[in-house]
Parts: sequence; structure tokens; C-alpha cells
Amino acid sequence: MRFKIGLASAATVALLAACSDDQSGAAAPAQAAARAEAAPAAAGTAPAPRPGLWEHVISGDSLPQPTTVRVCVGSPTSGANPFNAPQPGVTCSENTASPAPGGAAFHSVCESQGMTVVSDGQVSGDLNTAYQVRIASRASGVNVPQEMTTTTTAIDAKRLGDCPAGVSPDTVVD
Repeated sequence: MRFKIGLASAATVALLAACSDDQSGAAAPAQAAARAEAAPAAAGTAPAPRPGLWEHVISGDSLPQPTTVRVCVGSPTSGANPFNAPQPGVTCSENTASPAPGGAAFHSVCESQGMTVVSDGQVSGDLNTAYQVRIASRASGVNVPQEMTTTTTAIDAKRLGDCPAGVSPDTVVD
């Protein structure tokens, strides 16, 4: 099974999916975990992980247990936030990434189904063999349960090698 994926949306989409009645969001943390993969950044742009097959271990206070996904990641899109790719049904009014000491920082404000999620993340690691992402999110809206208003998500990633033949970039691999 393959899914189109995106990363820092892990916190955003996990929160939005957990607060909605739409069961299609069940795979959202796995789908969202992937976009943090690409290559060295040009001056003034956020770095992105090296293309290839990555394993992500996603954990957080909004997840019952850690989830491990393998993701085939392509090259970053120029000017895009490599840590928060667009997700179906989610609109982001802010979605930025920038270089930061030891890696990158990103910020997003996204809405779906009457809920707004503000996420701030820090990325560290060499982005060639391994990296870590830490995301703090705040959700608001009438459909957000109290226990979901503030959450943290952690993603620990390691590069496994090249993507398998025939696997498109930005997909979760079985």
C-alpha cells in the first residue's frame, strides 16, 4: 500500500484527523511524517533531507503508541516547506521553513473542518543519514477535545538507502 505523504503535518493532520469523524484520517500520521526528506538547501532556504528511503518512528502524546513508517522521499520543491506538504482537505494560511542552528525550524497555521492547528517544529541532525523532528501544536475550534488542544509529536528518522525500483517519491512503502 502506498500513500501520498507530507511531514510536519504529522501533528497538524493527526490533530485534525483525531478530532473529526472522517476515518480516512487514520493513516494521517504516517502520511504526514514523510515530507522531511531532501537535500542541502541554497543559502537562505531551509535544509531538507536527502532523497531516498527513510524510516520514521513517530511518537507523541496524541498517539497511543509509536508508529513506524518507511517513506520514499524525492527532491524538495523549490520554495516549498519540505517539512509540511499539502494534505487533502487541509488549508494552510502560513507554512514556512527556515535554516536554524543545527538544522531547520518551521511554522504552520492550518485549518480543516472548523479547526485550526498552529504548529512549530525544530529539525536537527545531518539530514543525510538521520534526523529528528520535534513539533509543538496548538489546536482550536468547536470540534477540538480539551486533551487535544496542546500536543507534542516526535519523529526520529534514519535513511535506509535508495528508494525501491518503481516507487514514486513521497509515498509510504509497505
